[in-house]
Amino acid sequence: MKEVKAVLFDMDGLIFDTEGLYKACWQSAANEQGLVLTDEDYQSFIGVQDEECERRVAVKFGEALDLERFCQVRDAMFSAEQDKGIPYQPGFAELFAHIKQNGLKCALVTSSPLKKVTHHFAGTDYIAQFDAIVTAENVANGKPAPDCYLMACSKLDIAPANCLVLEDSNNGMRSGLDAGCQAIMIPDLLAPAEDIVSRATSIVDSLLDVKPYL
Repeated sequence: MKEVKAVLFDMDGLIFDTEGLYKACWQSAANEQGLVLTDEDYQSFIGVQDEECERRVAVKFGEALDLERFCQVRDAMFSAEQDKGIPYQPGFAELFAHIKQNGLKCALVTSSPLKKVTHHFAGTDYIAQFDAIVTAENVANGKPAPDCYLMACSKLDIAPANCLVLEDSNNGMRSGLDAGCQAIMIPDLLAPAEDIVSRATSIVDSLLDVKPYL
C-alpha cells in the first residue's frame, strides 16, 4: 500500500446501518401496488443513485407501476423509521476519532442527496469534521462511475493513490478503484463480486478492522 493521506467514506450501509431499512421500504412500496421487488432486484440498486434505481423499477414493472405513488409510499415509510434514529455501523466512531487523531483528511462520498446526509448526521458535529462532502447533486454520473471519488480527491488536493476508499457495495468499490484510489470493502448486504475480490486493497469484517491500514 502507498501512504494513506485521506480516508473517503461512503455513507449508506458503511457509516449507517440503512441498507436493510431501504430494502424494506422499496419492497413494501412495490407490495402496496401488488408487485414484488425481489432481494436480487434490490441488490442491484445498492450503491446506485435513487433516480437510476427508480428508472429500473419503472422498466421492470412497466404500466403496472404508478411510480409517483411508489416513491411517496417508500419515502413516507423511510421517513417514519428515520425519525426514530438510524444506528451507526459498529466501529465508525472509533475509526473516525483515530483518523482525526492521526491528522488524516477525510471526505464523505455518497450516492444519497445532501438532505439525507444532514438528516442522518443531525445532532452531531461529524459533518463539520469532514474536509469534503460529495453527494448525488454534485456529479452527473453516480457510482460505479469514478466521478464522485475523483471530485473528492480534487477537493482534498490529494492524489487518488494516497486516498483510501471505504465502501460496503461492489458499485462503490468499482467507483473508488476506477478513480485510482486504494479501496477496502466492508460488506453489508452484498458479498464482494469476483472483480472486487481481485482488485480490492482488502476486504474486512468491520470498520474497526480498517485501523491497521492507516
